[in-house]
Amino acid sequence: MKKNTFPKLLATSALLSSALLSSNAFAVGTDAGISIENTATVSFTRNGSTDSEEASVSFNVDEIINVNVTGSTAIANVTNGEEGVALSYTVTNLGNGPEEFTLLKTIGATNDLPLAVGDLKIYYIDTASADGFDPNSINETLYTAGDSINILNDESITVYIVADVPNAAVLDSLTDLELTAVSQTEAGGVKAGESSFGTVITGAGESGTDAIVAVEQGRDDASSELKVTIYDPSQTLEVFIDKSILGSGALLNGTTTETSKKIPGAMVTYFIKVTVENDTATALTISDIIPADMTYVANSLRKQSAVGSTITTPTYVTPALSTNTPATYVNFTALTDIDTDTDGGATVPNTGEVNSISVEFGDLAPGEYAILLDATIDN
Repeated sequence: MKKNTFPKLLATSALLSSALLSSNAFAVGTDAGISIENTATVSFTRNGSTDSEEASVSFNVDEIINVNVTGSTAIANVTNGEEGVALSYTVTNLGNGPEEFTLLKTIGATNDLPLAVGDLKIYYIDTASADGFDPNSINETLYTAGDSINILNDESITVYIVADVPNAAVLDSLTDLELTAVSQTEAGGVKAGESSFGTVITGAGESGTDAIVAVEQGRDDASSELKVTIYDPSQTLEVFIDKSILGSGALLNGTTTETSKKIPGAMVTYFIKVTVENDTATALTISDIIPADMTYVANSLRKQSAVGSTITTPTYVTPALSTNTPATYVNFTALTDIDTDTDGGATVPNTGEVNSISVEFGDLAPGEYAILLDATIDN
């Protein structure tokens, strides 16, 4: 009897194994953590009656860590000076389990525009709009560096790297923008994002299964090209303004004792500098509103021009505090407060309490231009 039972058991097991393999139970894509059970049955006749026995074995499917990043083709109709230009990328979780990814933005070897990484922003969305990136969309999320994004297995997200094209960028200049997605799976000090292809991370998969890294260092990247295809010469002009306090001085309680503290009665000296780059700025005027609780010091407007050069922030000079007389600064020309002369300086309004000041410079070539003014803190 035994010599007949063993061949029958082999035949039954072979049939079951064949059926299991043909069902693609081990095909890539089976969800990680799923339990797969295989039962073998032996049937036989005992004392004239049919009988059977079963034996089962099961296992949980281990997790594959894999990701793919693809970039879009170059965008057409990009103009120098254009703001909010978005390059799109697709990040797909090719693994068989949900995965947390961080996103990294970098600049490639070509950076003609040029751009700085700190000026780039990343947005992401589950399902991209047919109209492309929209900064006002409530569905697009601004990405914060270091945050993890959960992507389900076999699912994708659309990612945008958004940049402002410099005004001075020339026709056909370009910058390569790279996006990298990095798996955040780790266990026992082993990180997928730092592991070589084939590394097994014990217990890091779904339902406590093992995770195997199926992409080098648990990451993938793609590069897209941001290229200026339309040149607008009017966009090359760039103007920057900076305002600071050079210093302050006051007489303490009406005595001759001076203090630099900003107390009531103190005279504060402001320094405002404008930088013009790449092209001529026409009809340039610097204006400044006198703050509440302060009073403009009459005839304290002074200006300096440095065509094709720079202006160094001057060292503070204490004014004549007892008479509220502004100090004299080297290379600065004193202006009047009246609006009927040709020096460009004026108070607004031109009589009575001054609310603001303005200094007209006219058409300015690239360079730096500055003014000084004083105001006292009201008693």
